[in-house]
Amino acid sequence: MPVTPVRPGRQAQRWMRRSSAAATLLSLVAIVGFSPFVLEAPGPVVNTLGEWSGKQIVQISGTKTYPSQSRLDLTTVSAQGRPGASISGLETIAAWLDPVRDIVPREYQYPAGTTAEEQTAQSAVQMSSSQQLATLAALNELKIDYSTSTVISGFATDANSKVLKENDTVLEFNGAKISDPASLQQAVRASTEESATATVLRDGKKQELKLNVAAGQDGKPSLGVMISADFKLPFTIDFAIENIGGPSAGTMLALGIIDELTPGSLAGERHVAGTGTIDTEGTIGAIGGIAQKVAGARDAGATVFLAPADNCAELAGRVPDGLDVYSVSTLKEARGVLQQLADEADTAGLKRCG
Repeated sequence: MPVTPVRPGRQAQRWMRRSSAAATLLSLVAIVGFSPFVLEAPGPVVNTLGEWSGKQIVQISGTKTYPSQSRLDLTTVSAQGRPGASISGLETIAAWLDPVRDIVPREYQYPAGTTAEEQTAQSAVQMSSSQQLATLAALNELKIDYSTSTVISGFATDANSKVLKENDTVLEFNGAKISDPASLQQAVRASTEESATATVLRDGKKQELKLNVAAGQDGKPSLGVMISADFKLPFTIDFAIENIGGPSAGTMLALGIIDELTPGSLAGERHVAGTGTIDTEGTIGAIGGIAQKVAGARDAGATVFLAPADNCAELAGRVPDGLDVYSVSTLKEARGVLQQLADEADTAGLKRCG
C-alpha cells in the first residue's frame, strides 16, 4: 500500500472520535456504502542505518564513516481513501472502532480536485526536499563546511529571458558578491536603477551581463527570474528510498547521517524510531499521523521514540506500553537525548510525550 504524507499541523487528528455526530454519520456511511474519509494506519518502519530493497539507505562516500549498533527508524503512515480510490462504509466503521487507526475527512487531507498522480508527485518532491534539508541540517550540526551557489532555475517574466539562461550561476550583482539566493534577492531589492550588471558562471566561463530591473508583482525591484540554491558538499551523500514520500523523514535521516559520520553508536544499542520535518538550521517541525507512527514503531520493536514537540499533545493517552516518547524541537536536542541514552545517563529531566 502506498505510504501517504499527512499535512503537518493538522488539527483533524481523530476528528471522528471527537465528533458528537460521529455515530449518526457513520451509520449513514454504512447505508450509502461510500466513505468520504481517509483511513490512517501505521505504515512501514525503516531503519535509516540499514537497507531498503537491498541498497544502503544513507550512502556516504568520499569521507570516513563509522559502523553503528544503533537502529534509527523513520516511521510512516499508510492511508486508504486517497484521490481516485474509495473505501467502503464498513471499512470506515472498522477503522473507527480500531484504537490505532484514525478516520479523517478527505478534504482535510487533500485539496478538492487533487488527482492521485498529483498527490504522488507532490509526495516525491517533499521527500527529495527532506533529504536535502536533512543533509544540510546534519552538516550544520557537525559544523562541516559546504558551499552554496545561486542558480537561475526558470523565468517568471520575459525581462531577462534573452540574457540569462537556466543553470547560470550568479556570482555577483552590481558589484556585490552573491553567496546564496537570499543575498541575490537582497541585492536586487536594493537596486535603484532600471538596469544592473551581473557576473554569471555559464558552461564553466565567467560572463558579465547587463540585466533589466523592473517592478515585480509586489512592486519591488525584480529580475523576473526563479532561483534555487545549489550546494557543493565536501563529500557525497545519497539516499536509496523508494515508495515513501512526504517531508516527515527529515529528522531521522539527519540523525542517520550524523551517526555514520561520527565514531561510536549514537543511541548505543537501542532501537529508536522517530519523525519530524527538518530545516537547514535543525528545527524539527510537526507532522501528521503521530499516533499511527508511535504504534508502528512499537510494533517494529522500538523502545524509544523522538516526537516533534508540537505533536506532543496529540499523544495524550495514545503512547503504547513499552515505548518512551521524548519531545524534541531541534536536531541538537534530539541528538542530546540519544547521547544521554547511550551514556546510560539519568533521563528524568528530559521532556516526554503522553
